[in-house]
Amino acid sequence: MDETSAARLVSALPKIQHVFVLMLENRSFDHLFGLSGLPGIEVATSANFNSWNGKVYPFAGGAPAQMSTDPGHEFQDVVEQLCGPGIQFQPGKPYPSMNNSGFASNYATTKTEGTPPQPEDVGKIMMGINTSVQAPALYQLAKEFVLCDAWHSSLPGPTWPNRYFLHGASSAGLDHSPTSAGNGWWEALDGFCYPNGSIFERLGKGNYRLYRDEAGPELGHVPQVASLKGISYLDIDTLAEFEADLANGYTAPYTFIEPSYGDVVHDTYEGGSSQHPMDNLSGGDQLAARVYNAIRNSPLWDKSLFVILYDEHGGFYDSVTPGAAVAPDDGAGSKLNRNGFGFDVYGVRVPAIVVSPWVAQGQVSHTVYDHTSVLATVERLFGLQPLTERDRHAADLLGLVTDTLRTDCIQRIGS
Repeated sequence: MDETSAARLVSALPKIQHVFVLMLENRSFDHLFGLSGLPGIEVATSANFNSWNGKVYPFAGGAPAQMSTDPGHEFQDVVEQLCGPGIQFQPGKPYPSMNNSGFASNYATTKTEGTPPQPEDVGKIMMGINTSVQAPALYQLAKEFVLCDAWHSSLPGPTWPNRYFLHGASSAGLDHSPTSAGNGWWEALDGFCYPNGSIFERLGKGNYRLYRDEAGPELGHVPQVASLKGISYLDIDTLAEFEADLANGYTAPYTFIEPSYGDVVHDTYEGGSSQHPMDNLSGGDQLAARVYNAIRNSPLWDKSLFVILYDEHGGFYDSVTPGAAVAPDDGAGSKLNRNGFGFDVYGVRVPAIVVSPWVAQGQVSHTVYDHTSVLATVERLFGLQPLTERDRHAADLLGLVTDTLRTDCIQRIGS
């Protein structure tokens, strides 16, 4: 840790004693905030476009809250989205040159869940939502606290490995979505292992709490964090318990909250709160408000830092090209690495909001973050060693902490 980081830590320690994280899924920054009108953020304009089959698709408004087809976001999908139609990744070679020109072509030819997109629907992948109307709680939180416009997913790939990076600064080489059998094995029996362990192992029992949203179909309540070695479904409490726990001597320094994934049996994801593209935005928006309201009106508010972020972009267009990333270099073997990727490039830009009475109102952070920035923040706050080279070099959130405790923070969001 350098002298500047050490000084920030000394400044933040008496103030921030509890870090809360809510991770939603599958929305890009431009898709969610590109048309929000919030000042000072880097966003796409109508001059940003993709071409496919002789037609030009500019970035525009009018995005539906719910897609009929799940846009592609596996590793090779993202290669095409970032690098252009037909571009392939060559194992062991540098990631191809990126210009964010293949989102429309990839969506037009997608072969994932749901009805195949019709030609007239291809442009939907290039559209942004009306944030203040379709995601009013997130819009209000972004206005009231800090919106990060350079937060990237940890790798250019799907949900599972990106979520693993949040918990262990690595995906142990996993660069694709595991099979249902693999998921079930990790969740029910063996447990997903990191070469250097997870943040939960590093913190130790009693120093973290895990919660899940209980909305929607029962099978959608199974959190991905339950797949980690040492964590079972029984270790994860409900949001109702979270609200009660906060009012009753809460001591855990770190808390991770997972949404409901809706109807996972039929692959529609409807009725959940993750904001999956085939579900609507309202469930996740209401979940963010519920978590904020619980923290805001608890005894912990004046000592809290609450981060809302997204695991990956879900195939939606974003105009910012990801940069080079520090590889974890944690000794993970090649068993789970299907594509020969070296984890040396960030994924697509995603939304992230940092909420605390110790951050400035309406601020925009242009610092490059990824999911391991959460780990870097927790480690530097509570005196823990890094898990991998990725979180060792990650920017933390302590630089957003000011010397002034705000008294103007909104008391409650939503009804």
